[in-house]
Amino acid sequence: MPGNAMRLPMLALLACCFQLLVAKADQPMPELNALTESLPPLSYEENGSYKGFSNELLQMMLRESGLRATIQIKPWSRALREAQLTPNTVLYLTVRTPERENLFKWVGPALPLPIEMFRLSGSRSAPFASLDQARHSLVAVPRDTPGQKMMEDHGFSDSQNLVLTNDEALSVKLLYARRVQYTVGVALFQRYAAHQQGQDPERLESVQVLDDSTQFYFALQKDSKPEYAARLQAALDKLKQDGRYAALLKRYSHPGAKTN
Repeated sequence: MPGNAMRLPMLALLACCFQLLVAKADQPMPELNALTESLPPLSYEENGSYKGFSNELLQMMLRESGLRATIQIKPWSRALREAQLTPNTVLYLTVRTPERENLFKWVGPALPLPIEMFRLSGSRSAPFASLDQARHSLVAVPRDTPGQKMMEDHGFSDSQNLVLTNDEALSVKLLYARRVQYTVGVALFQRYAAHQQGQDPERLESVQVLDDSTQFYFALQKDSKPEYAARLQAALDKLKQDGRYAALLKRYSHPGAKTN
């Protein structure tokens, strides 16, 4: 009798485990493998959850399209390499260039990335009438970026008026400390950096757009099922039409701002 009494709980436990395995086996496999990098505020992991603009946008598109995906954050070079080799893999977000055009099926545009010149607004703001006037001031720009090249093409140099930084966060820090009069970069990243540093990101004022041609896309490996790209594109278009995309972009473009 004692032996039988001990067997009953064990049998119940085994039956429960079997039911869990069967239930898991019945779940459909994800159609897509989604790869991205850690790049706040676009994509990052926090407490086991994937957060950021691009992760939220992808989740919205998946729900709208009825597709499923496994999401992984990897170093960008590794993610880019894997995304070119494995069908039904989506890489996000990435710039669509002529060199990459035939390597992927493209979904987007997902995010505009204009490169702009900024100053701090207010009574002590640096005067700005033209880039020629700004030559007499200090301009912070991350090194080895399109922004640096654009400024150099306009006659700026690190020996005179450019302060080359390691990233947009340092450029922003120098601007709020008034060690430079302008920064050059992307509003999304600069406002996020200001917010993270405890500053008011709404004080960042764009004085000139240097380039507005760059756009971020979702990129599916070229041998992926065409219907997956079509369904994701239709989902993104729907999000743009009904205002959900605009609301998401506004929330990330103006961190810390009050929402209605």
